Amino acid sequence: MEYRAVMPILGFDTITNWRLVAIDDIFYRLENKEGDGTPSFTLIGPETLRNDYAFDLPESAANALGLEKAEDAMVLNIMIVDTPLENSHINFAAPLVFNKKNGKMGQVVLENGKYPDYGVAEPLKKFLDTQRSAS
Repeated sequence: MEYRAVMPILGFDTITNWRLVAIDDIFYRLENKEGDGTPSFTLIGPETLRNDYAFDLPESAANALGLEKAEDAMVLNIMIVDTPLENSHINFAAPLVFNKKNGKMGQVVLENGKYPDYGVAEPLKKFLDTQRSAS
């Protein structure tokens, strides 16, 4: 699906047109629709790794995204992919929020004091180890 960034991805303020492509049930790719397709980001659904991931979307963000119902939103996190995969990192501090109904998206930077457990570059290995311990 194609999305228009109404709250830009930090560092990529001039890019407003994006395409979200599902790679599988867990991973997505967010591609720049402008120019040559660069940059692109690998995204992951936070519920895949942690069941404690929740935050209050600021009213200003909900308004900018045109979100009226929670079920219209999809939250994904940017993943910095490394080899081997378990050496990858996830940004839980600045999720991307997509309005599935109207095609708007944006990055929301969470308040560190309010969400101290959500880091900018949390190691994937930390969550894989937690899931293995729980099973």
